Amino acid sequence: MHLHVIICFALLIWWPQDRQFDPLVSSPTGTWLMVWIQPLLLFLAASLTSTRSMNHLRRGGRGPEVAQHLYHRASMALRVTAVLGFAGTLFLLPWHEQVQAVSVFQAAPGLADLVIVSPFLAAAVLVFAGTYPIDRALHQQILQSRAWEGAPHRTVWTFAQYLLFNVRHHLLVVLVPMTIILVAFDLARTNETWLAQTLRVSWAAEAVPALAAGLVFVVAPVMLRYIWPTAVLPDGHLRQSLQRICQRVGLRYRDILVWQSGGMMVNAAVMGLFPRVRYVLLSDGLLETMAPEQIEAVFGHEVGHIRHRHIQFFLLFAVCSMLLLSAVVEGLRVGVERDLFHISVLTIEAIGMAFILLVWMVAFGWISRRFERQADLFGARCVTPQERSDCREPCSIHDEHRRGSAPAVCATAARVFASALDHVAFLNGIPHDERSWRHSSIGSRIRFLTSLAGDPARLRSFERRIRHIKTALLVLAVAGLIIAALYVRQHPLYGIGVGVEPEPTDVPGQVTNPLERAD
Repeated sequence: MHLHVIICFALLIWWPQDRQFDPLVSSPTGTWLMVWIQPLLLFLAASLTSTRSMNHLRRGGRGPEVAQHLYHRASMALRVTAVLGFAGTLFLLPWHEQVQAVSVFQAAPGLADLVIVSPFLAAAVLVFAGTYPIDRALHQQILQSRAWEGAPHRTVWTFAQYLLFNVRHHLLVVLVPMTIILVAFDLARTNETWLAQTLRVSWAAEAVPALAAGLVFVVAPVMLRYIWPTAVLPDGHLRQSLQRICQRVGLRYRDILVWQSGGMMVNAAVMGLFPRVRYVLLSDGLLETMAPEQIEAVFGHEVGHIRHRHIQFFLLFAVCSMLLLSAVVEGLRVGVERDLFHISVLTIEAIGMAFILLVWMVAFGWISRRFERQADLFGARCVTPQERSDCREPCSIHDEHRRGSAPAVCATAARVFASALDHVAFLNGIPHDERSWRHSSIGSRIRFLTSLAGDPARLRSFERRIRHIKTALLVLAVAGLIIAALYVRQHPLYGIGVGVEPEPTDVPGQVTNPLERAD
């Protein structure tokens, strides 16, 4: 859900202020009706999904598995529909213009933008509300299974608890940082001339929000610690074991936190680029239901994301995608200026949005799934037994007759990590064969990791592919930034003193205002 929220805010920031188009509906009443009927329709669709899933759940046999598949896939479809509905609202209706025209929404920077995006936020909340019955029923089954295994007694969250957790986990975690960026963007847009004259570059109004976004990204983990309900992991045997893993792999962090969900969530996460703002989170449900070695394996997976610098390479991917988007849009614009073809500004914007969505849905998902497997591998290595006597299965690391110089995975460690993945799937109600945009299915991840334990050649091939992916991202980002800098330097609209004719003055060679462009 986080990416869906980010996409909507990105559309809002990217949207041109002076766009001219013929809307489907021009009257304010018709616009508001079409905008706000979308969340209600999505609520009805979510309620129907919940009802159908509940019917499958009651049938027994494969009914629960079918219910889980239907619930997860329909929820994803509803979220994507909410994003498309918001995009349609911007492209086809004068919603943006009508909200900006209301004076009360201009009382504070960023307020109008929040009102513009509010229909999507309302749709997301109503989708959560509509799917509560099936979510409650699935969690009830999971809690009953956990009780048989001796886990602490938990009751299924109430509607208010469920809604509050999802709003904090899925919406506020993006809404709060993005609101700060929107305020900076609004202030920069309002003071564009002053910024250009003060900083003496014409693109200062674009640079200031970018710098604000970078700062927010760096400090966001500190904010998220309080947006999500968290507490410090108490000192004890588990914390000491996790700290030893960090010392062994050279990981620095600010703290290890317990992610409080009332026991409803079995998950872990890592956030923060720099050690002083880096947190590793383990959910309360995970701590209550897993064995210590399984917790260490999941913790090692999150550590793997940090040690392999996945966040940094995701940022490089974002840079590459934005450069590609700029190249496509600028290429289309230049083609129109040179009469190579004739398309409207709205069409160029639509092509650009479709292109960037395709890049992220296909390329980013493909890279993310490989990074997840690399983190799985790191998690398995974190729980590799130090002594041969602790290895309970034949493997190329601990078996003296099979030990070699080739990189390998301990079979016992692979089995421990596989059991942790299996528990995560079961306790979260995720079918083994269900894959997502960013994650391969649990079953395929288990099979892949297990195969690496007995096939060093496949392991070398996988690690070589990861190196190629990272090298390509780095090269593309550097080359793209160089090309973009050269283009901006030569472009009359963006260059610093390039392509700008000075105004006539009484003193030859003197420029009264180098930022003003000649007509």
